[in-house]
Amino acid sequence: MKAGIRHFMGKPSARLAREAALAALLQDAASDATGEKCIPKAARCSGKIVAKSDFILCGAVEADAIFKSRSVSAKWKFREGAGVKKGQAVCTVSGNARAVLACERTALNYLSLLSGVATVCAQASRKYGKWKIAATRKTIPNLMHSEKRAVALGGCLTHRLTLADGILIKDNHIAAIMKAANIGEKRAVEFACGSFGLGEFVEVEVSSEETAIAAALSGAEAILVDNVSPEKLRKIAKAARKASPKIIIEASGGITIENAGAYLRAGADFASTSELTMKTAPANLSLEIEAF
Repeated sequence: MKAGIRHFMGKPSARLAREAALAALLQDAASDATGEKCIPKAARCSGKIVAKSDFILCGAVEADAIFKSRSVSAKWKFREGAGVKKGQAVCTVSGNARAVLACERTALNYLSLLSGVATVCAQASRKYGKWKIAATRKTIPNLMHSEKRAVALGGCLTHRLTLADGILIKDNHIAAIMKAANIGEKRAVEFACGSFGLGEFVEVEVSSEETAIAAALSGAEAILVDNVSPEKLRKIAKAARKASPKIIIEASGGITIENAGAYLRAGADFASTSELTMKTAPANLSLEIEAF
């Protein structure tokens, strides 16, 4: 792994993921109009969650917390990150029937969404190599810690989790400085980089050789080359590395899992895409009740 890439490996919190999952359960199952009328209060049941497609498992952290919050026992057959084949049981559940049915949809939502993300990330990792593809901050609200854990399980970079998770001087920051100080883009980049102390890891969004060189000479550790063709990225990368040989280059903007290779071959150390979290098909799972 190239030195400095670890700065793009933000660590999601399992605790915050569990808390968000319990809030989601409360939203969906504060009361169950059907179960409370149809199912005897003391009735118990058992069942299993079955894979209806092949996938890399993720979401057990959240699903387990959901079941435990209603005193439902869940026994997992696979650990997160394991490959699951269609037809296999992911886990078995048992407990109060009303509680099992109240947890069903929220638990399955987490398992299907996050397993889908982990699966796509694993495919991207196999195609381009581990830590060559990164997620972005484009995540579903309140699911950031869960989705980024799925990204890491699949072998892709999590990148920043929140605005506090790293220093990225974006084009809008530069535009605001230019207007406020009435200066050009190159000077704005120099001013922005100079706002941070020595030893702080700073990345700057650029789209031209001039701004890339300005960022590199101003101490930026990385540049995000945004919305350019692979050919233009190649020129920007060459200019930036001439100014600062160890600078990290991220390709972004219009990147897909399909076209990421062209940007990596053009000189990017890694490519970031919202496809990992925003355009991923969920895995297919269902809860099958076996006995009451």
